[in-house]
Amino acid sequence: MSILQNAIDSIQIGVEDFQSTDQRRQVSALRNIVAGMLLLMKEKLCELSPAHDKELLIKKEILPEQLADGTVVFKGRGKKTVDVLQIEERLSSLNVVVDWKRLNEITKLRNDLEHYYTDRSPDAVREIVAKSFLILRDFAVSALDEDPIELFGVDCWSALLETNDVYAAEEKACHESIQKINWKYSTVEDALKELRCPACHSSLIESTNETDTYPDIGLRCKSCSHDFQFEEVIEECISDLLSGAAHHAIKDGGDSPYGKCPHCFKDTYIFEENCCVACEDELEFTECIRCETSLGLDDQFNDGLCGYCQYVYEKSMDD
Repeated sequence: MSILQNAIDSIQIGVEDFQSTDQRRQVSALRNIVAGMLLLMKEKLCELSPAHDKELLIKKEILPEQLADGTVVFKGRGKKTVDVLQIEERLSSLNVVVDWKRLNEITKLRNDLEHYYTDRSPDAVREIVAKSFLILRDFAVSALDEDPIELFGVDCWSALLETNDVYAAEEKACHESIQKINWKYSTVEDALKELRCPACHSSLIESTNETDTYPDIGLRCKSCSHDFQFEEVIEECISDLLSGAAHHAIKDGGDSPYGKCPHCFKDTYIFEENCCVACEDELEFTECIRCETSLGLDDQFNDGLCGYCQYVYEKSMDD
């Protein structure tokens, strides 16, 4: 059976699982749909592979090999195939357009749900189905030059289309509700796209009162009706938004864009905002009282001294 047929079968079975009233099949639905989506991308890599090895670009390990006539060719080694990151790297280098941000969001949500799925999670599965629809549609048309209705079948495609339309309408209503709140900080506004229900992991979140003032903002999940406060999820939202940037900055010898607040001890102190966006506390000490060196988060427990001056002070006290 070809990779393309495996992809189609996997997506069709995933949609059938999703439509089932048996909640046990929901995790199976997300596994099958995401697996089918990745298989479609592997099919494209096979199409772009050289004639001497049409599965070359889906091999995890590719090594050069010199032929008898001196020609160097690349050959795949082993049975392991590319993972999500390698699929992105290879298709991107071959100018195949995919909404990678959306795909990575889907795969992250899949991983989270596989580990923490509960009876309150089905709507998060619906989110995966809805967001997968857009990738499947665009990839089928632009990358595979296929009509998605013919490729996946009328029943399968109609179910995907309906799920996407309903989800998009609910998402729009939630977005409009959230936008009525004054979120005060641009970083927090950016982090709202990471906002999810702490009970079922759905992103369909609305505000409960548009007159709430930051940071005391009540929220409700449209999927499971769980009520919660923004302060319960702000730390996770900031981490999801900035952890990647922090990793790259530190790797390159720079500084993280956020850190642990010395007042509330949440990882929500945003340097660009000059305050903690959770408790809104600002740095008590900004300059060393002895040498006027700028002070950071780690210096706040030195009573106004920088690390060096604190060391000198402690040494003098010991003497």
